[in-house]
This record gives sequence, structure tokens and C-alpha cells, in this order.
Amino acid sequence: MAQASDTIVADNLAERVLRNARGDRVTLLNHGARLTRIELRMPDGIRNVILGYEDCAGYLTDPYFVGATVGRTCNRIAGARFNLGGVDYPLDANEGENHLHGGAGGFHNRYWSIDAAVPDDTGRFWLRSADGDQGYPGTLEASVTYRWTDERELVVRLEAETDRPTHVNMTNHAYFNLAAGDADVLGHRLRVASRQILQVTEELLPTGDFLDVTGSGLDLRQPAALRDVIGSRHPLVVRTGGLDFNYVLGESGGRAELESPNGDLCLRMTTTCPGLQVYGGQKLGPPFAPNRGLCLEPQHFPDTPNQPAFPGTLLAPGERYSQTTRYRFIAAG
Repeated sequence: MAQASDTIVADNLAERVLRNARGDRVTLLNHGARLTRIELRMPDGIRNVILGYEDCAGYLTDPYFVGATVGRTCNRIAGARFNLGGVDYPLDANEGENHLHGGAGGFHNRYWSIDAAVPDDTGRFWLRSADGDQGYPGTLEASVTYRWTDERELVVRLEAETDRPTHVNMTNHAYFNLAAGDADVLGHRLRVASRQILQVTEELLPTGDFLDVTGSGLDLRQPAALRDVIGSRHPLVVRTGGLDFNYVLGESGGRAELESPNGDLCLRMTTTCPGLQVYGGQKLGPPFAPNRGLCLEPQHFPDTPNQPAFPGTLLAPGERYSQTTRYRFIAAG
């Protein structure tokens, strides 16, 4: 039976640890409502399959969004602004002239409250984002719920309600590495059930067009080693310096798979989100190294507030934003 425990690890920092019947553990941190460890009992010992800092204090100055809940809107918003109801809303321009992952004061950089009234297999965090927070209208009540099962399935549910119309597009930003030790992820094999990505500019902003990648180096409908994808010389990969693209999941039912280099562990992901940002971690720096983890970020499409043809991210009073993603770990044999 799954069990949980809460621990105060430093001033204002608190962890919640979820355990299942197999002895696997998921560790959560209130700063950024983030995943810090997913530890699986494997034949060769305990294996942590996500990137993380050795000390919880590292997350306080983390520039890579490691394991964090990201919002109010994840990914990029062009020009760090959008218009809603005839009113222009300027946002924090924290990536050149654009807004990335909620800006410097985004949800990844906030202390979330821990909900104690949840089952032992669950960790739930909630955050009140005041009207005007990050530049967005409306007071938002946001929550993220993690549930860890005996079947090694981590269920992540992101929810929010607002008192004024506003945009919401949250995700989790864990960096997966299914191999033991300190190797990069280039030997991992990735499959994404999608034949389209969003066409992007040099600033990785969507143009509004969908790009069919059938038969190209970015076609991941059959498992492909990340090393081969990056080495494919696809023009977008060359320009970007690696993987950082949003796959369109509308026809796939939201499915992706990641397999360790020797095939001893597979991660199967399903999501209710219409898009999946696949980021190869090429910009990771100390204390990590480039390509040490792969992000699979289920989400609505980037820059949706400025792209009326995309599935909407506008949340109105009386509505509930809700997206669910399941990560299931399957060991060979």
C-alpha cells in the first residue's frame, strides 16, 4: 500500500515523499510544486530517473525549471504581451523580448501550500496567484496533484479557477533520464505519436502553421535514438542546436514513449493536452551538463493568447482548467 510522509528540510522548504508497495519513491518539494526524485527499485539497485539537485537549496536559484510546475502559461508568449477584451496586458520579458514559463516570478519560483487532507498515495499543492501577478488579469487558484501507484504510474493533474477571464497553460518540467549513472540521454529512444510539429521562428515562437515531419529526422512515430534525431541535420534541429519543438497530439490521443539505451526501462506517457514540447536539455549548464535529461512537457501550444487558430487557453469565471498526464514506468522482464 502506498504511503507518504512530509518533512521540513529548511526554512520554508518542505518535502513530501510518496512510496508504493514496490518500495519505489517519488519526492516532491513545495518550492515550485516540483518533482525532485523518482526512485525505482531496479535489479541493479535504486535508480533515480529524473534530473535533480543534490541539495534542496539548489532549487531556489535553479535557472532550468528542473522538475517544476510552470505557469501561469508555460513556454513562450511573443513580445511578452497579449490583448484580452481590448486591453493590452504586458508580461515579464525574461527571454529577450518574449515571455518564457511565466517570467522570473512564475509558478516555478513560488512556495506552494501543501494540502494535508489527501490520501497517502497523493501529494497536492495549491497556490493563489493574485490579480496582476506576472501581468495576468484575474485572481487564479491553481493546484497540482501527484498520485503514485503500485503499478509505477505517476498521475499529474493540473487545475485552476479564476475570478476574471485569463489565460492558463501549465505543465511539469521534469528532465527524464532512464539510465543508471551520469550518462547523457542521447542513447535513449523516443517515440511520439504525431506527424506534425508547430513551425517556429528562430526565437522558437510558433508561426501559426503546422509542419508535417513525415519521413524527416523529426518524425518520431517509430522509436528513434535521440543521438540520431539530433544528428539528422534537419534544418530546424540545426538552427535550434537540438530538440525544442512542440508536437501536435490531436490525432494521437496524446501518447509518447521513452526507452533507456539498453532497453531495461520504458516510460509511457499519456496526456489530455493537445501538444507536447520535447526539449533535449542542450542548454543545461552547471551543476548539470548538456543533454543530461529530456523534457516531455504536455501543454497547450505556445503563444496561444496571440494565436486565435490554436486550441484556446482562455479560462473564464465558473470554468475549471484541468489537464491530466500519466507517466508509467515499465521495467523489462
